[in-house]
Amino acid sequence: MTVAKVRVWELAKELGLDSKQLLEILHEQGEFVRSASSTLEGPVVRRLTAATHGTPGQNPGEGADGTTQHRVIASDHTDAQGSFRQEAKDVRSMGAHSGWRAGAVPPPNDRVLASHVADLVLHYPIARVHLDGLRRLGSQFVHVCRCQIKGFDSIYFARVRFSGAIETTFGFTREVLIVYSPHPDLQTRIVPEIQRELTGRAIKATQNIVIVSAPDPRLRAKLDDWSEPDLLLIPLDVRMDEDPGAFIGLLREFLHTRDLFYETTPVKGSKFFGRRKLLRALRDDIKSHSVAGVFGLRKAGKTSVMAELSSTVGSNVISILMDLEAFPAPPEDPTPYILADLRVRLWDALKERGLRTKEIAELPEQPSITQWKAAVQILLKRLHADGIEVLLMLDEVEYLTSDKVDLSEGDLPQISQLLGAFRSLVQETQNFTFLLSGLTSSLTETGRLYGRPNPLFSWAKTYYLGPFDRAEADELANAVGSRMGIDLDEEGLQALHDGSGGHAFLYRSLASAAVQCLPKNEFGRKITSREVQVAFMPWKRTVAGHVSNMIDHVRRYYPTEAVLLDVLIEEPQSFPELIEMEPRALKHLLDMGLIREVDHRFELNSLLELM
Repeated sequence: MTVAKVRVWELAKELGLDSKQLLEILHEQGEFVRSASSTLEGPVVRRLTAATHGTPGQNPGEGADGTTQHRVIASDHTDAQGSFRQEAKDVRSMGAHSGWRAGAVPPPNDRVLASHVADLVLHYPIARVHLDGLRRLGSQFVHVCRCQIKGFDSIYFARVRFSGAIETTFGFTREVLIVYSPHPDLQTRIVPEIQRELTGRAIKATQNIVIVSAPDPRLRAKLDDWSEPDLLLIPLDVRMDEDPGAFIGLLREFLHTRDLFYETTPVKGSKFFGRRKLLRALRDDIKSHSVAGVFGLRKAGKTSVMAELSSTVGSNVISILMDLEAFPAPPEDPTPYILADLRVRLWDALKERGLRTKEIAELPEQPSITQWKAAVQILLKRLHADGIEVLLMLDEVEYLTSDKVDLSEGDLPQISQLLGAFRSLVQETQNFTFLLSGLTSSLTETGRLYGRPNPLFSWAKTYYLGPFDRAEADELANAVGSRMGIDLDEEGLQALHDGSGGHAFLYRSLASAAVQCLPKNEFGRKITSREVQVAFMPWKRTVAGHVSNMIDHVRRYYPTEAVLLDVLIEEPQSFPELIEMEPRALKHLLDMGLIREVDHRFELNSLLELM
C-alpha cells in the first residue's frame, strides 16, 4: 500500500495549527523542511499524528480502509489539539533558539542494546524518563551494562551520545557515562567502580565527567564533596519528564561554571600542554644517564615538567620527586634531612612495587652521605638485574643556596659532597640519574660550590623554561576551552598571548579572567579580543604582585641580569654596550623570556609591563 505524501499546510490545518507553528516544531525535531508547501514523508506524518490522538501506524491522510483522507476524525480532537500544542510548547521551552536537537543521534538499531536498555528500565523506571527526555534532546543511550563486581551488581552503567548541538556547547567529544545506583545512602566506594568503568573499556567515554542517578536525598552534597579536579560527578536530580530542557540547565550549572584554565598547582597528564621539545630532551638524558637542570622564573611550569616527566618516563623507572623547600636552608645544613627523607621515599617506592629493600632497611634513620651512597650503590646493582632504574628529581634547588652564605666559599661543604655522591652513582652504576629544577642555575654554572670544586660544573646540562610560544599557547587555550564549550578566535588567542607574555601561569590566569566575562547561558560561547580587553585591567591589578615577586627573585638569584633589565627600562641606549661585556647574562634574560630580540634590537617582554 502506497501512502500519499502530505503537505505541511495540509497537516497543520488538520492538526489545528498554523503552518508557521508546525514548521517550527519540525525544525526543532530535526526535520528541516523548506516551506508550508513542502511534502512530508509517511513516518514523519505518523509521528506527528500519534502525538495528537495516539494512532501510530495510521497516516492522517489515510483512512482505516487505506483510502486517502485529508481530515482528522476523532471524538477527542479538541483535547488532542491541546496536547499537541502543549508538547510544542515543551519543545520550544527546551531552547528553540538553540536547537538542541541539531545534529541528532540516530536511534540505535541493535537488539542486544535494546535488551540491555529494557533490563535497565525494569530495574530503574526513572531511566525511561531520562531516555525519553534525552531523545527529545536529540541524544541516545548507546551502551548499557550491569556492573560485574560482586557487591556492586545492582549498579548499572549507561553511556549517552549527545546531539551535535549539546556536544559543541559543552565541549563533549566522547560519550558520557551515566551511573544508576539503587542506594538511598550512597557511599564513596562507588567512586573507584566508576573510575574502573571509565578506564576498563576499549572505547573510552569522557574521562572527567560522570552523571549519577540515585535515590539519595543528599546526592548533590555528596557528589560535590567526592568530585575531584580530574573527575566531576554531576547529580541527575532534575525532572526531565516535565521539561527535558532542565537537563540542559543542569549541564550549564555544572559545566559553564567550571573554570578549567585556572590552575595554581603543578599539572600533568591531560592538563599538561606544550614543552614537547624539552620533555623529549630530558627523556633522552634519562636514557643516556645524563644529569640536567631545568631553570626559569617562578610559576613558569618547572615542577609541572618534572611531574609530567615522572608520570611518563616508563614503568621500569622508579621516580622520586623531592621538593627541597620543605628542608632547612643555608646557613643550616640541609643534607641530613634530605638523606633521611630520601631513605624513606626510596624504601616506600620499592615496597610498593614488591622490590628489594634490604640495603635501605638496614640504613640508620639518619645515614651519613657515605653510608647512604654505599647502600644505594649495592641496591642499584641488584635492581639492574631486574631492569629497574631510579630517577631522582630535586625541585626548588634554590633552597640549597642562600644570600646569607657565600655560594663559592661558604662553610657548607656537605652540600657539594652530597651532589658529588649523586654524580658518583651516575658514573658508577647503569641505572641511576638525577635532575635538578628551580629558579637559579648557579648549581650547574658556578665553578666552586661551598669551598669545594662544584661536581656539576660543566658536567650537567642546563635548560631554561621560557614562555609558551604562540603554537603552545594556542594548543592550551583551544584544548582547555573545548572542554568548557568555549571557542577562541585568532584575535582572542593573540590578545591572550600578548597580554600575558606567554608566561604559563599568567597565560592561564588571563584566560580564566576572560572566561568570567562570558555569559553562562549563551549558546556557542567564544573568547574574542573584546573579552580579553574587558578582563585585562582588573586582572593586571590582581597579578601585579605576582610579577613583582618574580622580578624580586631575578634580583636575588641573577643580580647581573637584574641590572641589565634596569638599564633596558631606564636607559635603553646604553644596553647594547653593556651586553657586550655580559653575554651569559644576556642569554639568561633571553632564555627566561624576560626580554626578546626583534629586528636586531632588544625589548622587554610584555609581562614586565604588568608590575
